[in-house]
Amino acid sequence: MASFLVHSAALVAALAVLPELVGEFWAYTLALYFLYAIASLGIGLCWGQAGFLPLGQAMFFGLAAYLSGLSLIHFKDSWLLLLLLPGAALAPGLLAWGIGLLVFRGRTLSGPFFAMITLALTLLAFQIANSWNDVTGGFNGLKNIPGLPGLGEFTDLYYVSAAALAVCVLGIAWLRRAPAGVLWRAVAQNEQRVRFCGFAVQNVKALAFGLSGVLAGIGGALYAPQQNLVTPQLCGFILSADLVIWAAVGGRATLYGPVVGAVLIGILTADLRDEISYWEVILAAIFIVVVLYFRQGLMGFVEPPFERLWRRRVGRTLDGPARSAGPRATGFALDDVRVRVGSVSILEGLDLAIDRPGIYCVIGPNGAGKTSCFNAMTGELPVRSGSIRIFGRARTGAAADFLSRIGVGRKFQAPSLFPDLTVAENFNVGLWGGRARLGDLVRMRSHLWSSAILREAQARFPFLADEDRKAGDLSHGQRQILELVMVLIAEPRLILLDEPSAGLSRAETREVIEAIRWVTGRLDACTVIVEHDMTFVRELADRIFVLHQGRLLASGTVAEIQADERVRAVYVGASA
Repeated sequence: MASFLVHSAALVAALAVLPELVGEFWAYTLALYFLYAIASLGIGLCWGQAGFLPLGQAMFFGLAAYLSGLSLIHFKDSWLLLLLLPGAALAPGLLAWGIGLLVFRGRTLSGPFFAMITLALTLLAFQIANSWNDVTGGFNGLKNIPGLPGLGEFTDLYYVSAAALAVCVLGIAWLRRAPAGVLWRAVAQNEQRVRFCGFAVQNVKALAFGLSGVLAGIGGALYAPQQNLVTPQLCGFILSADLVIWAAVGGRATLYGPVVGAVLIGILTADLRDEISYWEVILAAIFIVVVLYFRQGLMGFVEPPFERLWRRRVGRTLDGPARSAGPRATGFALDDVRVRVGSVSILEGLDLAIDRPGIYCVIGPNGAGKTSCFNAMTGELPVRSGSIRIFGRARTGAAADFLSRIGVGRKFQAPSLFPDLTVAENFNVGLWGGRARLGDLVRMRSHLWSSAILREAQARFPFLADEDRKAGDLSHGQRQILELVMVLIAEPRLILLDEPSAGLSRAETREVIEAIRWVTGRLDACTVIVEHDMTFVRELADRIFVLHQGRLLASGTVAEIQADERVRAVYVGASA
């Protein structure tokens, strides 16, 4: 908090004295580019933090400008402006949020398809603004828009823009460090793991897009009274492209990068466009070079040391809230489940049921359908026929985030983590899932959450106590353990573990075995493990299920499976 207050005071002081240093004309010019900078902050939020690129930011900027201009023209002396101007800023945010919810529902529309959709929308907005003469003024736009009541001089306009920029920068600074910011960066790195931590990824991304729309709306709503003119170009592709270029060159993943890019590159463009014939070509080349070779942008060389100071941790002092109580039933049942991908049958009428707590192992040769069984249960593979019941209710095709929230945890074959986040941030995403409410995602104290299971895991595996270390810097075995702990600290009652001992030393394997026993007993959970290490299986399994060619071949105790001739037949050369 102290760092944030110092940061805030320094920013406000710098913006306050700037007009005295640059003069009235440049203060007016800066005021305009401050508004563009606010919109560019939204690009940084979506592209630099949450990992998706919006190419239609100008649509929201222009929409707010038109709404603000129309409000000032028709209600310039009315108290309704107190509602209409904030509404003009918020309306684009609501529109962006709605678009995000629709688009991000389909996983295939989260990447370049999303960028193309937003590009198409901004082209459509430009055409509407250009042709709807009765409302927008058509090609000529809205003219003679009144200024904000009580403001007249250039310096007044500067301070309004500067105040808006300061509020937006500090708001984004807070969110970037808050749990919401961690969650956005997690989504950019590994959407699948975020879903299995209990978060609806489409909602997380839609919220980021909605906030970017609000930022564009604030800039656009102030643009109309400052420039006294709104034209269709404000909704067009050129401004959208400029905002993307400014964010990239300044540093899309940094806090001040979009601001520096908008102000510095924007002012250079205004001055040099008429003097250098091929300025746009030069700017496009700079953009390409930055995106390919200097992705951190200009501020990427300046901000990181200050970011590390901001991130300094003080330790975990709070036990997080208890998870919401889920269904009382336990276990699961697969009834004649069939899964086909293209022409390949993966599960062929699989029947598998477990109805009580304990530790169970699923074995079988490669291609038997073990991992596919987990994928079908957690909605990663579509079920062609049959039914899946989890905790006594039909869950066929249920989304992974929903299953996580009701108490299903899953570890994958290959470690599924957030490599560019710290160990602490990986833990936090696991702790917040199923526990954090919307308010918790903007509170810094949520970073201090802990749990008895986390403390026990750190005692068993001391490397986990180095929470400031990046997860990507861990060894393969350490990443396996980190993912396992992320699953366990969510306190699931159905735990699905896919080869948890892969890549571990004997000592680490022994610790993992003891940890699984301890957590299963403590949570009264049903733990199902896919494993090839038969020593591991013999140590843990209360009961073993053997799959072969997508069907259940046999089930029983370790001794019963060892004596089963059918199992021996499919395990040629193996000691089962």
